[in-house]
Amino acid sequence: MFAVAWWVLVCAQVVAAGELLSLVHGLRPLGYALVEAVLLLAALAVWLRAGRPRPPLPPRPVWAPLVTALALVVLVGLAYELFLVVASAPNNWDSMHYHLARVAAWHEQGSLGYFPTHNAIENVYPQNAELLVLWTISFLGRDVLAALPQLLASLATGASVFVIARRLGYGRRASAFSGLLFPTLTIVALESVTTQNDLVEASFVAAAVALALGRTRVETVLAGLALGLAAGTKFSFLYAVPALVAIGLLTLPKRRLAELCCAGVAGFLLLGSYAYVQNIVETGRPQGKAQQVSDLPPDLTFSGIVSSIARTGYRLVDLSGFDPPAAITSHIAGAAKRTFRLLHIPPNPAASTTKGTFEFTYEANTAASEDSSAFGPLGFLLLVPLSLGFLVAWALRRTDRRHGAFALALPLYVVALALGTRWNLYVDRFLVTPAALTLPLAPAVLRFGWLRAAVVVVAAATLAVALLHDASKPRGVWNLSRAETQAIRWPELEPVLEAVEARVPAQARLGVDLHPLDWEYPWWGPRLGRRLVWLPEQSSAGLDWVLLGSRISARPPGHWCAQRFPASHWTLLHRC
Repeated sequence: MFAVAWWVLVCAQVVAAGELLSLVHGLRPLGYALVEAVLLLAALAVWLRAGRPRPPLPPRPVWAPLVTALALVVLVGLAYELFLVVASAPNNWDSMHYHLARVAAWHEQGSLGYFPTHNAIENVYPQNAELLVLWTISFLGRDVLAALPQLLASLATGASVFVIARRLGYGRRASAFSGLLFPTLTIVALESVTTQNDLVEASFVAAAVALALGRTRVETVLAGLALGLAAGTKFSFLYAVPALVAIGLLTLPKRRLAELCCAGVAGFLLLGSYAYVQNIVETGRPQGKAQQVSDLPPDLTFSGIVSSIARTGYRLVDLSGFDPPAAITSHIAGAAKRTFRLLHIPPNPAASTTKGTFEFTYEANTAASEDSSAFGPLGFLLLVPLSLGFLVAWALRRTDRRHGAFALALPLYVVALALGTRWNLYVDRFLVTPAALTLPLAPAVLRFGWLRAAVVVVAAATLAVALLHDASKPRGVWNLSRAETQAIRWPELEPVLEAVEARVPAQARLGVDLHPLDWEYPWWGPRLGRRLVWLPEQSSAGLDWVLLGSRISARPPGHWCAQRFPASHWTLLHRC
């Protein structure tokens, strides 16, 4: 529990410091240092007043052979992931497009305020995960540890799984085994080396539940802070609310539930509301104004909702990185197609499918991607059976409602997702949150040694193939240049990346006129020394360099020499 509380408090102080400093345009190392010094003195005063209590001793290691084996698997995977974080540049699509792009803009302007970007979600999306990234960049001046929050979040979520399992009545060995399974899930391993935010979101939700199941008011307060952090991390937190309500109603006494609701409201006001208030001030809407946000809600029809649920569920049949024989994948695809047809489920109804993205197909997923992978074999062999099995057992009164509440997490989240978001190829990664709430049930079915041994083998294989076949971080990525690494996900952009790095001075003002889906982050430079000027919203006066994005033809006034890149349809302009 100490580790879970520590994670919540550390993230809370980083987020609170960022939001406070933003109000005075003070997002700088000195500002962070001053705020944290004040918080340290406050913590010291509280500690002295409480009689200088010692921190709890770490629990005795669990030396069960299979738990130890799984811990070694996770430790080796963690070491490799940390090596990838430090030895290779960030390069996944969403990070280049908006996660790191917004961090770089905040770093330059010293606040979280709106800036005139071509990509509106940089302004409107909740920002808590990126505030954790900003803290590392502010002190280091570069992105060498930008993915560290996600990596730590995967471990924090595993710790919360352990605590929840213990509070459901399972032993230390069984609970530790369940917690160690979380970092081995495919999407968890793949996202651990990125600056995505799904793991950070899941860590806060799981921590809130773990703390809420405690008995002290301090834990209730911390649970409220965790809920506030979660609400300020992703809009998709809303999809977790039904599961959280079910868990609260079915597992907590009424008085504790009321206290938790009050703590949650306070946590949201302190740590989750900043982006929503800023959006109201700037646009009049708590969710802001962005095409990507307004396009999310589906046109609710019965067939569309059923289709989204079925597609999301089927994508859990995930073999990312395993490269199975074509005969196996064709049989899986054929069975899925026959099932959809038998049940009259439309595969791509316009009412509930994201426009302009990849359509649903019946092929089982085999590509290891931080965007489109799910949980690997443990998703359909363990997580789904756990949820369905406990729901059936609860209906037959063979388990208590506490277990039934956690079994509801996955189906409730999938239904909420179908009601709130048009299906696309990338929605299954959102399920990392309900997966963390389902894993605490695993000790009930992993009682036999042979079964736990089989799970260790599957978990080790899943983690290995995910990391070794990661499309964004292939083996040898640490030997590539920064431009080569970032171009892995957009190969046509490599000449542009190399030209900007070679020709545009590291401290130059660079005008950018970009398409809404174009990347923005790379143009700040490896040490974020350049200053971007967003065209045409801002003036081009005094600029010597301008970068035009995909198929952008309009040039600023003046005489410019152009270097064109036909493969990507980008253009680099230099004032002649």
